[in-house]
Amino acid sequence: MIVLGLDGATFSLIEPWAESGRLPNFQRLLDESVHGDLESTVPEITVPAWPAFATGRDPTELDMYGFTHFNRDTLENDLSHDEFVPGKLWDVVDDQGGSSVVFNIPGSYPWQAIDGTIIAAAPEYKDEYAHPPERWDDLDDLVDGYKLRNDEPPGSRAYVDLSLELADKRFDAFEHFIAEDDPDLAVGLIRATDRVAHHYWGEQSVPPATTDNPVFEVYERVDERLGELLDAHEDEDLVVMSDHGFEKVRQQFAANVVLERAGLVSLTDSGDATKAALGSARDLASDVLGRAGLLTLARKVIPESALTDIPTGDSLGLDNALSTGRIDWSETRALADVGQKTTMVYALADDPDVVDRICDDAESALRDATEREGLDARFVRLDRGGPHTPDLCMVIETPEVHASSRFDADDVLFDVGTSGHAREGIFLARGPSFRDGSTEGATLTDVAPTVLHALGYRLPASMTGDVLDVFAEGSDPAECTPDRYDFIGADAVTEGGVTGDDEKEDEVKDRLRELGYLE
Repeated sequence: MIVLGLDGATFSLIEPWAESGRLPNFQRLLDESVHGDLESTVPEITVPAWPAFATGRDPTELDMYGFTHFNRDTLENDLSHDEFVPGKLWDVVDDQGGSSVVFNIPGSYPWQAIDGTIIAAAPEYKDEYAHPPERWDDLDDLVDGYKLRNDEPPGSRAYVDLSLELADKRFDAFEHFIAEDDPDLAVGLIRATDRVAHHYWGEQSVPPATTDNPVFEVYERVDERLGELLDAHEDEDLVVMSDHGFEKVRQQFAANVVLERAGLVSLTDSGDATKAALGSARDLASDVLGRAGLLTLARKVIPESALTDIPTGDSLGLDNALSTGRIDWSETRALADVGQKTTMVYALADDPDVVDRICDDAESALRDATEREGLDARFVRLDRGGPHTPDLCMVIETPEVHASSRFDADDVLFDVGTSGHAREGIFLARGPSFRDGSTEGATLTDVAPTVLHALGYRLPASMTGDVLDVFAEGSDPAECTPDRYDFIGADAVTEGGVTGDDEKEDEVKDRLRELGYLE
């Protein structure tokens, strides 16, 4: 079984481009597969989406809500880059005697040892790592130098060219380890479909399928490599999926402005002015260096310790409000963190009755504001799974509108010109086990139990996702009832990260802000 992840891939691009003949191998896969939308997690962000995919568990079970997530106990933003998440589907395969290849999946580091190969996706500050360690040298030799990330300046032609090169190297390496290890399960990810979409989407809702459009260039290259994968594994089961979709973003909804006007959030007149001034100066310097292609060099020359705890970004989003001490905690009852289309409201209370009243007030204020602005939104109350779990989520259903954590927006709904995640990703499954046609109602947490069941493995009782109705009549998985058993997973055998490492946190936040994940 091969699972190919295409980060941020969306049918809103694939279907029109395939129908016009520009993506022939995606069209072939659509014709030969069972396929449909794949609803992402709440929020629809790379982390927690990929860990939720890998474990079949909802973010409320993982207590993970972004690359950074607000900590209700400490009133700070924590980095989730290297939090160990046990019970991934390849751990389940290992527990039942199978082998796996795991390639470039966010949240795969730190890992527990498995029978097979792990090439982990890069936390932004690392240089290399693999399990077993010698796999890294194999990888580096195979592709004549392997890069974990694209350090070219976003917006440049060099960034696009390197994105295409990295996509090729990832396909080459993934296929190499599949051929060498002959695993029961192979899970690999191409990130370029997400990264280039963040930087090059343009002004149209559907970018043009032209060779001078970097988003199409990446999809075209992926289409070519997908055709090779389909040919090489004609008689094997293959799942192609994404963690979320993508869309043009024309407006943002300032949830913290609504909460402040409702008396739920209070700001001080001024916080740490020195930090704020240093942050603005730093942003200006980063912009100039980035356009000159010198930002990576500057990061190597200037010690991170010199930048520790200095905010980035000119707008007063949640991260900067926390960094500069602008929130008056004595008068604040709730605040909002955001993830693309999702607003996450944290009630600053422990008593359940008080939490309920705060959530009622917040939901009422946000509902009234979205209705005034003509937006469709749904609200979800959550049970606390830990300090990072919000009490209330508001998901914006209106296309091309995202949430913002800004406190300093003049209007609740303001215009922007960017792009970002959509709620619906892609799911396509082709091979002897799968029927063709369409499927509906699939969610990201359903993929792992579906894959495990297709392979004939028992499912961990901890998985909250369901086995999808996607199997061919008469196939083994169609004839068998899923069996569950108690499995959690072992402790991490490798660890280390940026949590508590002040010299690295700022670099990580720079990269997250560059992609639009932080304000």
